[in-house]
Amino acid sequence: MIRVIGVGSPFGADRAGWLAIEHLQGCQLEDCELVKLDRPGSGLLNYLRDADQVVLIDALKSAGRAGEVSLISREALAQCHELTSSHGFGVSEALALANQLGELPPQVSLLGIHVGDDQNGPPSLDVVSLEQQLQILLTGK
Repeated sequence: MIRVIGVGSPFGADRAGWLAIEHLQGCQLEDCELVKLDRPGSGLLNYLRDADQVVLIDALKSAGRAGEVSLISREALAQCHELTSSHGFGVSEALALANQLGELPPQVSLLGIHVGDDQNGPPSLDVVSLEQQLQILLTGK
């Protein structure tokens, strides 16, 4: 099973991952479970289990164009401080824990939505970029 998870919260720019999931709900994605999680912390591990592939979508504070979607490599994720949660235990930490426990699915990817400097609201999502990046992850094309 493929699980696509939008990580976020109902507040400000942190809603970006949720907005991506809401957009994808209107797309024709076969064999994909779409999930929105509110700052899951270590609870993310429950959503990694029993999946063959997981794609995480989360807000990314970076110099990229606001709304643009970028694939974050596993190597970069391990070094990625932009995804470290202000709540102390974010996506990066949850994936590191899952790795230590041997609970990572065979394929785990992260799409970061660049949120820019305005943290009061989510950026206008580049849906073309989102769909293209997800298509590459799901089909290799």
